[in-house]
Amino acid sequence: MDTGWELHARSGRAVLVRGGAEHDPARLRLPEALVAALHEWAGVAELVQTGESAQTGEIVSRRGRQLAVRLAAETGGRVGYVDPFSGELAQIGQTRSAHAISRRGRPIAPVPPTPWATGLTISAIVAVIVAVTLAVVSQGLADVSGVLAVFVNVAIAAGFAPSIWLGRNVPIWRWVAFGTAAGLVVSWITGILSLLGPG
Repeated sequence: MDTGWELHARSGRAVLVRGGAEHDPARLRLPEALVAALHEWAGVAELVQTGESAQTGEIVSRRGRQLAVRLAAETGGRVGYVDPFSGELAQIGQTRSAHAISRRGRPIAPVPPTPWATGLTISAIVAVIVAVTLAVVSQGLADVSGVLAVFVNVAIAAGFAPSIWLGRNVPIWRWVAFGTAAGLVVSWITGILSLLGPG
């Protein structure tokens, strides 16, 4: 795959345009995870355009720029990123300053490195809070009814699932989502082991 592509979000799908022709990223030699992320971004962009806040739109725009950087890395060249809200075209990829430059000449900051230490600390704290809270609630409910304790745990896990799924790719909230998921798993394992232990 060579250079000269533009990334657009149209009708809830990511589209790569070159020479006026539109192409589905899935038909090109791109990693499946990147293709899925591109289409997911375009779907969220369409939902946001129907009435979400400007702050949410900025998050979606930033995510699109991040995906364009990944796309440029995969292609080894420049990719034009068309913001789904402002319509502004930004050229992302190899430039003399190693930064992306927008059509209006403003530099676009490169994607910062992943803050693993801070993120994993947040995830660990959230995991402990969720696991301890659920363990205490489950133990109290188990004293009343084991079936009720299981039902409440399933309901809580089902309630958290959509938020975890949506937050897994959001730069800051993904750490909270990972911690919540880990806390749920730990609480379930603790509950199962308590049933198997001496009682």
